[in-house]
Amino acid sequence: MKRIATVVLIACIAAAIIIAGCTTKPSAPPATTVPTTVLTANPTQVPVPITDPKLQGNWYLKQMGEQGGAAPVLMTSGQINIIFDNTGNFQGSTGCNNYNASYTLTGQQMFSGMGMTIGPITSTSKYCADNANTESTYFQILQKTNSYVVNSNGELTLTDTTNSNLVYTKNPAAPMPSF
Repeated sequence: MKRIATVVLIACIAAAIIIAGCTTKPSAPPATTVPTTVLTANPTQVPVPITDPKLQGNWYLKQMGEQGGAAPVLMTSGQINIIFDNTGNFQGSTGCNNYNASYTLTGQQMFSGMGMTIGPITSTSKYCADNANTESTYFQILQKTNSYVVNSNGELTLTDTTNSNLVYTKNPAAPMPSF
């Protein structure tokens, strides 16, 4: 009888343990973190245009040289000028045709001055026999300009990728034709 009482006691204890385990709340599963994507504004930084007040104004062509200035170009009649503004544009006259384009100052130090790029040049298309070769050479050098410098004498030199150059002064040698 003692054995039966012991077996019943053990069975009651086991049942109590099982019942006690069933009455407790199940524990919550471990918390999982859900990665959240936070979208932040990534403003595109617009570069501030580089300007140079020394470049701005009306410049008159003084001389033009190919091959790094070693081969001066004979300039025929007609006063050539270029007018730079502070918004990245320029315009001018070759004495025959008017022209304009945009320019960008890169801020990069180059061998022959500060970096500059010239946008496509547009011009009127009159033919002036006495000025055609000069104008053609002028536009070729101007279109390939990659640097500029304003020296202490107040002269502006534009140099192209082949080291040809255009040298300007703000004092015209002859009166400008009106356009």
